[in-house]
Amino acid sequence: MWPFSKKEKQIGGFIGQANLVDWWLGEFDDAERSHIVATFQPMGSSNGGQALIEGDASGSNSDPSHMLYNLAGWFKQEADRTIAFRIIDKATELLEISPSILTKHFTYQARAEIYYRWRDLDSFALERATEACRNQIAIAKDAAAAFLREDTAQGLGFLPAHHGYKQLAIILEKQGDLEAALNLSREAKEQGWNGDWDARIGRLEKRLAKAGK
Repeated sequence: MWPFSKKEKQIGGFIGQANLVDWWLGEFDDAERSHIVATFQPMGSSNGGQALIEGDASGSNSDPSHMLYNLAGWFKQEADRTIAFRIIDKATELLEISPSILTKHFTYQARAEIYYRWRDLDSFALERATEACRNQIAIAKDAAAAFLREDTAQGLGFLPAHHGYKQLAIILEKQGDLEAALNLSREAKEQGWNGDWDARIGRLEKRLAKAGK
């Protein structure tokens, strides 16, 4: 059954152009591949999810992480979470060949969001979400420079919110590490990322003062 057998028809589209055929066929079974194609309906695509495996997607293979983190975001239901995990894990793995700092920024953000969503179901999820936040924070200065450059594809001329800083500050506060959460919030504010940093900093300072720290 196409698109599930290389013997019946060669796989094209994004999967073929990005040299992900072996991963596509090995990572997902027939039912999962059918579900992925049926679920993915990107805006501006004339044939929806079929663009994943059919047609010409020239150029997509230069930065497959960008496409994969977008694809992973379509699988938010509990029953689909392992599909999202496998897609975002591959996107993260392929960051080694990504030419874009902002692709790295958004891939780490997607990974943090996906794993944090299922932290109460999967024992590994919180740790992986935390790691993704730290990875996004590690490249924050470079990402900020890219956002501030208006001549780039995703350059905004200003800094948006930073998911990694906010999510990790929340995680640390819930874990009782108020000082680390405070330092992280101050760092995000100093770098200029948009967010409710003043309110968060003020609340954390009050909690620390109350605790006598």
